[in-house]
Amino acid sequence: MFSKNYVLYTWSVLFFILHDTTIGTEYQWSANIRYRLKTDTSSDVLPGNSSSFSEMRSRMGLDLLGDRVSGHFILQDSRILGASENSAGITNTTVSAFFHQAYFTFKTQRQEYKVGRFELPLGNQRIIAKNNWNNIGRSFEGILVKRKNRFGDSRLFILPIVETKDTYHNDLKDNTLSGIYWTIPMTNLNEGSVIEPYIINYQDSLSQFSYNLFGARADLKKGQFNLESEYALQNSSSISADLLSVNLGFRFKNIDWFNSLTFGTDLVSGDDLETETMEGFSKYFGARHKHHGYYDYKMHKKYFGHSHEGLKEYNLKGKFNFFKNTNLLIAYHDFSSNIGNIKYGQELDIIFKRKLVEELSSEFGVAFYAPNNSEETLSFYYFMITASL
Repeated sequence: MFSKNYVLYTWSVLFFILHDTTIGTEYQWSANIRYRLKTDTSSDVLPGNSSSFSEMRSRMGLDLLGDRVSGHFILQDSRILGASENSAGITNTTVSAFFHQAYFTFKTQRQEYKVGRFELPLGNQRIIAKNNWNNIGRSFEGILVKRKNRFGDSRLFILPIVETKDTYHNDLKDNTLSGIYWTIPMTNLNEGSVIEPYIINYQDSLSQFSYNLFGARADLKKGQFNLESEYALQNSSSISADLLSVNLGFRFKNIDWFNSLTFGTDLVSGDDLETETMEGFSKYFGARHKHHGYYDYKMHKKYFGHSHEGLKEYNLKGKFNFFKNTNLLIAYHDFSSNIGNIKYGQELDIIFKRKLVEELSSEFGVAFYAPNNSEETLSFYYFMITASL
């Protein structure tokens, strides 16, 4: 009971401060509520059985907007409906809400400072993502400095991922992610064309897992063509790994129902066990479903460390205007390892997205996965409805 009362008390104090002491300060409320029903694809589901469950994610936001200093709070409740820890129908302590984001910003003429807990989606989120598909999402804690200059924008960040002072009492033993990310508009091409170079350092409490990351992303539009590509290199005395993604798209202007067609490839380096160097590229902070399909096939989903066989993926994606206010995505993926060229399988995704009204949208998806070592086709379904107020 204490946790629930604590949350209510916190919001009561915030409301009192807003109402009684911030005369002249603008404020804004927001809410985002998402319900999702999806197939359970975990290994706990016995062969021949079917299983599904419902997820609910609710976010309530409050922005206190001053002339130069602003406060931002997003309270989140995330749960599986009917989970035992919810104590549904029982007078007992249940899981409590928490602050998904809580930070303040300070603005000068050319810079903005953000301090606290916040999302940090950079570029196309291959390297650092907010993982919005996940029912909880990802937030970072630290300092972010945004600066405008003559070439574009830059983001400088320092994020203590794990503070280990209780064990080591040594800053060098903390896990820290820091770096700088530039966004440079390419004004000689179509609007929205950018080049985004970055330099990132990851410091791990175990020095052999620390590395520098150098990379760049390009999103270039010219006429009806679009090239989205990214290359990143992780390097240290014990690590040498890279990632390459190339996606070439064509947008149809004279076909109302056919929006665009894209062919792409993702190459993630794998670890060669015959060498002492770790060659597997770690996507620990990056997005997964956003790039590698919707089915959580165990062989090629989670590249959290450097000890894996890598990935070679080729994909073909078509976007269609399907009826009024409805978009259809059809995507085909072919997966294999980068080391040893082990064939994993193929995946077909069919996703419908519809805007019901201004504040309400829905999404229905189905994925079929055909593992290379099995004649069985694995299936995954989900239905999602989101209200944004």
